Amino acid sequence: RELVAGFDENDGIESRFFFWFGAMMTGLFILTIASTSVLPYIRDLGMGFVALSFAGIMLVRYKAVADKFYEAIDWDLLGFFAALFVVINVMEHALVLQLIGTGLSTIIDAPPDIAAAGLLAVSALFSSVTDNIPLAAMLAKILQAREMAGTDVPEQLWWSVIFGANLGGNLTPIGSASTLVAVTIIHKYKISLSFAGFIRKALPYALVHIALAIIYVLLFF
Repeated sequence: RELVAGFDENDGIESRFFFWFGAMMTGLFILTIASTSVLPYIRDLGMGFVALSFAGIMLVRYKAVADKFYEAIDWDLLGFFAALFVVINVMEHALVLQLIGTGLSTIIDAPPDIAAAGLLAVSALFSSVTDNIPLAAMLAKILQAREMAGTDVPEQLWWSVIFGANLGGNLTPIGSASTLVAVTIIHKYKISLSFAGFIRKALPYALVHIALAIIYVLLFF
């Protein structure tokens, strides 16, 4: 405790202007991302444009030290994500995701509570091995298509997709971006953690989270 109390948080700040400018840009970035869907012009460009724009502004403003930014980037992780999204895109064009969605449609047709619990559990399972973004988008399209066809879609099912797609990412190290970043950092510090080892440690907690989400959806929606 004394060691922590002896730390001066200001020691790591080389430039106060850089610190406050970075903090301001981070806050503005979060605000812009959160309001992208309602801002004119920007909503047509999307969140990717917003992220690249803010990154460009920071690089131009601090171009003299941009090489330090590049050195801090984990290029292996970026390469993995690029390859992962290529695989997911191939799966989408090969109609693999559509096949998964068709299988989930049979669950959606079950009685409301069974459909909600089943959709959450199965979407969590698929989300652990496929990226949750295209999976959630595909499930949203299925639910929207049913609504457009005049079929009533309970609110339970929408929340089942949200919880399932998000919590399923905790089952495997490739299920979510944040987990993958954490595992990459663990390996960088030479800490041994295999794919199977991660699942062994994460599985109990992930199952508890999914079970609690199912109970929450059944009780409150």
